Amino acid sequence: MEDCPTHEHDEFDWHNALQEALLEVNPGRLSEKVAKAEEVLFLSLEALRPSDIEERRALHDACDLLLSIKREMLKFPDWRPQQSQQSEPG
Repeated sequence: MEDCPTHEHDEFDWHNALQEALLEVNPGRLSEKVAKAEEVLFLSLEALRPSDIEERRALHDACDLLLSIKREMLKFPDWRPQQSQQSEPG
């Protein structure tokens, strides 16, 4: 197996888990793949050292991507606060 020097400290292979979720075409299995990827991402975040800034940023980006999949493809509700689209009456 080939070593990846930029991810030597990774105990959890979040890249593969994320890729499996992104490539899943079966809607029945997508939820399972997303949940597994979230679990591995969470464990990877917990294992990071404070100096792993770039890896932390990549993990947060991956989490955002999974959240988008959950909202758009799995129809999870969007819990973010809604910004008012209406203009103030003048």
